[in-house]
Amino acid sequence: MKQEITVEGTAGSSIRRTATFMLIATAACVVLSACKRSEDVRFPPYDNTVEVEADWKSKPNFYQFKTLADVPANLKWENGMDLPEIGDPAAKKGGTFNYDMPNFPPTLRFIGPEGGNTFRGQHYDNIEMNHVVRHPNVDKWMPCLAKEWAISEDRKTVFFRLDPDATYSDGVKVTVEDYFMFFYVSMSKYAKDPYKADYFPREFAAVTKYDEHTMSITLTKVNPDPVLIATLMPLPRHFFREFAEDFPARYQWRKMPTTGAYDILPEDVKFGRSITLHRVENWWAKDKKYYKHRFNADRLVYRMVSTIDKSFELLRQGKLDLFSSSAQMLPPTFWYDRGDVPELLNGYLERYTFYNQYPRNPRCIYINTGKPLLDNLDVRVGVHHAFDMEKVIAVVLRDDALRMQSAFAGFGRFTSPNLHARTYDPAKAREAFAKAGFTKSGRDGVLMNAEGKRLSFVLSLGAMPLYTQAGLIWKEGALKAGLDLQIESLDFTQLFKKGGEKKHDLILAGFGAGPPYPEFWQFYHSDNAYEILPDGTRKPKTDTNNFTQTADPELDKLIIQCREAPNEDEVQRLSWIIEEEAQRRATEIPTWEVPLYRYFHTRWLRWPADGNCKYSREGQDSFVWWIDEDIKKETLEAMRVGRSFGETSRVFDQYQDKP
Repeated sequence: MKQEITVEGTAGSSIRRTATFMLIATAACVVLSACKRSEDVRFPPYDNTVEVEADWKSKPNFYQFKTLADVPANLKWENGMDLPEIGDPAAKKGGTFNYDMPNFPPTLRFIGPEGGNTFRGQHYDNIEMNHVVRHPNVDKWMPCLAKEWAISEDRKTVFFRLDPDATYSDGVKVTVEDYFMFFYVSMSKYAKDPYKADYFPREFAAVTKYDEHTMSITLTKVNPDPVLIATLMPLPRHFFREFAEDFPARYQWRKMPTTGAYDILPEDVKFGRSITLHRVENWWAKDKKYYKHRFNADRLVYRMVSTIDKSFELLRQGKLDLFSSSAQMLPPTFWYDRGDVPELLNGYLERYTFYNQYPRNPRCIYINTGKPLLDNLDVRVGVHHAFDMEKVIAVVLRDDALRMQSAFAGFGRFTSPNLHARTYDPAKAREAFAKAGFTKSGRDGVLMNAEGKRLSFVLSLGAMPLYTQAGLIWKEGALKAGLDLQIESLDFTQLFKKGGEKKHDLILAGFGAGPPYPEFWQFYHSDNAYEILPDGTRKPKTDTNNFTQTADPELDKLIIQCREAPNEDEVQRLSWIIEEEAQRRATEIPTWEVPLYRYFHTRWLRWPADGNCKYSREGQDSFVWWIDEDIKKETLEAMRVGRSFGETSRVFDQYQDKP
């Protein structure tokens, strides 16, 4: 994935594609035509039961069937029930939450082509349930689909006892073989998901069924926290019974039955206009300790709204309940300059600010080292010093953001304290450019080398006012350093396509990040930079997150060592080395980070007394909020007659990093 270039990622899943590039994947007109095509196609009936079970039998070391007598007797079972409740007991059930989306998603699949689109988080990452999940306030494991779990003595196998109450939204019970199906689908060539195809065989050695609700996941190696890797989500066998070679097309608009609180029915999808999630009737976890005060609204309506200005007007009319933006932080032009609208002054709308603790999105200018000149380290260092980040933060963001010092901010002990972003300095930029042979200045002030080659690159940005303003400042500052920046403003569909095809020079992108460790492989490993052709030549590997085209065998070795580190001390040591090596290579320019999220919202959108959860990424992700229909009725009547409640602004800074 709101609409910066971001992935955010994905709450509650340890094997998710943590940096799925969360851009809008398809323009609305393309989506509508695709929708029509998918409706016109009639797929013949298919049942893969024989094929699936034959696959399981052909891999007896991976898919294992045992009995309860085979479960080790000395396991220390945990249930996580000693942690505090989440949410507010005062929360009310009911009502409709209205939010916007800038483009219609290209699919409801979460696997395969375009499955990582921005709407994936709304119906999958933030909804579906894993075995267990981290408590969002104390960062310890708490139950989800599993009511108990235990780790083997060698720390390579995690055992789970599924909650017998766990049920899909269509009424079918969750069983162990649904996890078998998860592995089968994820590793199948039919899924067309290269990340999972690489990840699963490398990380998982076996999945074992002891009975319908008792299972284990065996890892290929010792991990610092085995539960983090082993906690997975099921894929219902009955829904994926037709999974086969035509999977992407056949399942394009099929919504999987959910284990979570919200589902989407066919009639909930209004192509090109909106998608509605409705609360599952008699949801199996609605009275469970960590869920009973959450997921409170009956419906979540996501309306397609083309511009942020239109979203703001719909908020003022009470047709949207929450107004945010790309960076979790409202642009200053709204927060400051439009904060005097009557709806805010009269309290029909309220301000909300929450300081969270969460890894920061690595929002950077990514430099494509596969392009001429940019493969030169001195040129890249010069480009770093030619970007005036400080002015953008001061002028465009009005000092509400902080300069990000690296692409690895917010990971606590796993973020090297030795990382410092290169500052804007035209003199240092020219010095670096001179080392690369750019010593002559043309009439327009742009440096040239001895062959007359101008120092000029295209900077690709998403079509957002904030980015456009930043681009103009960067262009002006770069010229003082002798660098010509051509600013290219693209809609996010085009930007995604250009970045995925590695056709950019420089691109502003923000990738999702999730705790607890930084992710290196997909951003810096050569496997994600180039494909080796049969004749021995190489070409850029498309549809990966290695936007810098980094391909260094020594760095590859470090990345693999970090992946295989047996404990957190070793993860920390290797993370620092990799981070410092990556920054030395000057392949990305850190921009800014935001230590909070802030919104305008309707008066009837309510929050807990403490604001939200400490480890929440965005305000709505934790689902601790609710819609108060009585306050809504009161507020709409006050809007009609002109009665004021007074201006309201709430700031929750208990988790703010103190200087």
